[in-house]
Amino acid sequence: MTEPMTNAMIETAPAFYKVFVTDIERSIEFYSKCLGFSEDRRIDAGEFDEVVLTPSKQGASIILCSWKDGRAIDGGDAQGPTGYFVSDVDKIAGRMTERGAKAIIGPVDYSGMRIAVLADPDGHQIELLGRGVKTIET
Repeated sequence: MTEPMTNAMIETAPAFYKVFVTDIERSIEFYSKCLGFSEDRRIDAGEFDEVVLTPSKQGASIILCSWKDGRAIDGGDAQGPTGYFVSDVDKIAGRMTERGAKAIIGPVDYSGMRIAVLADPDGHQIELLGRGVKTIET
């Protein structure tokens, strides 16, 4: 008889986030310059190309995908933002808007944190989170 698996027995961590982009080179520069990712490898995945970007510290990779036939990407509304802890929300948000991101929220102080939500040049939402901001609840 097999024992049921409990949450304490499961060891897991996010491995990657895969996003389709229209201009893979622009997106490599965006995620590298704004969030410190580095190109790890390129993969020919048949109908599309993949570029694996790894974070500067421990964490999940981003895999940028681009259709070889140039088809448009359709983001839909079933996915929320990918979130990143950063050292300076305002500085990183500014760097992102300089490189084509669109500000959606903030930067603002919210629930004890500094946050901002932006859309990358392809419209994928990114949430920046800073720690240690003290806010006064009223």
